[in-house]
Parts: sequence; C-alpha cells; structure tokens
Amino acid sequence: MSDARQAQQEIEFKLDLGSFTNYLKLVGFLGQIDDEERHRNGFFDSEDRRLSKAGWALRVRAETGRGLVTIKSLAGPSETAFVREEIESVIDRSLATEILEDRRSVMQLDVAPVAVLKERVGPIEVDLLVRFENTRQRKAFRFGDHEYTLEIDRTEFPLGQVDYELEVEIPDLSRVEVVEDGLRKLFGSLGIPYERQAETKLARALRHAGIE
Repeated sequence: MSDARQAQQEIEFKLDLGSFTNYLKLVGFLGQIDDEERHRNGFFDSEDRRLSKAGWALRVRAETGRGLVTIKSLAGPSETAFVREEIESVIDRSLATEILEDRRSVMQLDVAPVAVLKERVGPIEVDLLVRFENTRQRKAFRFGDHEYTLEIDRTEFPLGQVDYELEVEIPDLSRVEVVEDGLRKLFGSLGIPYERQAETKLARALRHAGIE
C-alpha cells in the first residue's frame, strides 16, 4: 500500500473456497484469528466507463477506523497470482462513508489516486457503479522462511450472493513457488480443492448485478 503517486505492484494469490463448508474448514483449522474487519466497498466510473477503458478501477472503502481510496490496474491473473498496479491513500472513515452514500464526490478529493486519474484520463465525473460488503479475517501463517497474512473473505454481493475466498499478498514474484506449494499442501490437508479465483471482486460484483 502506498500514498505516493507512483504505482506499486500488488501481487496476490486469490483462491476460491467454493462453499461455506470449505470456509468453515479453513477458519476452524486456523483457530483464533488475529483480527476481523467489516469493509464497505464501492467502485466508481463514468457513464461511458472511461476509467475501465483506460485500464483502471477506482474503489472507495470504509474500514474500521479509516477509509481508503484506491486505483488498481485491470490486468487479469497470471498463471499463479494476480499482478496489478496500485495507488492507495488513507482518508477519514466518515469521508469514505459520505462518498459511498453519494453525499460527496470522490473526484473532489486531494489524494494521489484521484490526481493520477485526472492526469491520465483527464477531467471526469464518476458515479457509483456497484457496491458490496466484505468481512475479512486475518491470520499470520508461515510458508518456508517467511510469515504471510492469510486474508479470509466472506463477500456479500448485490442481490444476496455470497462468495468465500482466501487472499495472500506477497512482496515479490520470487516467493510465488514457495507460497503456492504451501497453499496447495494446506488445502490438501483440509480436503479443500485448490481453485484459483479467476475474477476480481469487482468483476464478480458486476456480473452478479447484471452490469456489463
């Protein structure tokens, strides 16, 4: 995560847990979690989808104690992990809530993600495209010589659909093989199929909402 205007590379494993049963298997095995948060997420774009066409997704999130404004590139997954560019800034939670409730425009904020979009896309007005909520549990877990944070998500999409997935962010591509091997062994020991999540949460939210 960065407040700088230069995009940082985000490398993440995203695994589809497939069912509530598999979700329970994983959280049950991990035991006492380190923390849990509830996220309210909203993605924004212009009526003619200029941000998407330019290769960016704009998200505002309200978390416990803070808000986030984030832009991410729309690059798809590699064979193993999602690799995207990301620029992110922290804002007050109350401000994030105002934006998510359509009481303030995200494009009026003086933050790095908005400045970059204005530079690369030009003046633009955006509206809320889709909104969903996510409960995230975190647990530190070791693969090889390093400790990583497992993020177990229960995501509630429009019209009541619920997905379960595991996300693990790694600092660089040199650790892909070790982490993938560790995750495969973990899932195998729990009887959970190792299935990569082929879509981002935004893509799934749009699909569930019937938005093209």
